[in-house]
Amino acid sequence: MSSPAIHHAEYDDIAADYSASKQLPFRVLVEAPTLFALAGDVRGKTVLDLPCGDGTYSRAFARRGAASVLGVDLSSSMIERAQMSETEAPLGISYRVGDAASLGTVGPFDLVVACYLFNYARTAAELLAFARTVAANLKPGGRLVGMNDNPLTAFGGPQSYARYGFLRDVEVPVREGSRIRYSFPKADGTTFSFDNFWLSPDTYRAAFAEAGFAAFDFVECQAKLAEGHEPDLWQAFLSDCPIIGLFAQRDD
Repeated sequence: MSSPAIHHAEYDDIAADYSASKQLPFRVLVEAPTLFALAGDVRGKTVLDLPCGDGTYSRAFARRGAASVLGVDLSSSMIERAQMSETEAPLGISYRVGDAASLGTVGPFDLVVACYLFNYARTAAELLAFARTVAANLKPGGRLVGMNDNPLTAFGGPQSYARYGFLRDVEVPVREGSRIRYSFPKADGTTFSFDNFWLSPDTYRAAFAEAGFAAFDFVECQAKLAEGHEPDLWQAFLSDCPIIGLFAQRDD
């Protein structure tokens, strides 16, 4: 999903590669468990997945018993992939192309899921636009949960994320709007990349308060390891985790 500063064509071009990256171990073992823990029991809830990408989490929440799921993404190629999955294995999910900065009201929903939306905002004004869209689509007291680039991480630390399947390059000195580029090596020796942008935790809190949220916080990631996974490898990932969960609740 893209911000006003990023053209949808960038994600149209990498749709297949980005979808494949959803199966990387860090997404399965850290990202997904953190998101599902934040969302809690969604049975009977109405859910807006913004941005939905290829519908990976839209499908997951439908399977977890959500009453209805609407997925919205700026990339038409992502939406095509999501709709193809819905055609192949119908779950009653609706999808549409839309820009999170100017979507307007398509709800209201009990829950908005926003995975890697807010980290595309380059400025406080762009972040506020995203937060206002989410608020406009939540019922009073409704909740937002999501995943985000981690603004609390210690940039410039010694850790390389290559062993987890990606590289991170941070524009320094880190300041409001600094670029964070993620690159994912592919089997054919090429890479695909996309940019996030850093805004301070205080900028996030101010934007969500202005948008009408009674609560907002970042939530540290957790890992769900099965037998055969290396605890030390994942403890190192969590100790300087590049991603983080987030939670917010709209005013009643």
